Amino acid sequence: MSAAIRRALPRAAWALLALLLAVPGTAAACPMCLSGQGGGTGKAFAIGSLFLSITPLAVIGSAVWYLRRRARALRDAEDARALSVAPRP
Repeated sequence: MSAAIRRALPRAAWALLALLLAVPGTAAACPMCLSGQGGGTGKAFAIGSLFLSITPLAVIGSAVWYLRRRARALRDAEDARALSVAPRP
């Protein structure tokens, strides 16, 4: 690591710290953050986050259900084929 980079790292760290300390004040000025404090907005945010949490689980569950159903159908077809070609005693 060059000497110039070693000298610049502490400055960059201080600049990042100053930026992080300034961010909460900026976030408090956000109109969406302040509008969610009263009325039905909080309920709407809760329902929206619930919907966004359940949707991926439903998609993955549907895919697993389909794959299990398809595997069972293929296994049943293979069993039926094996029984139909089996020699009769």
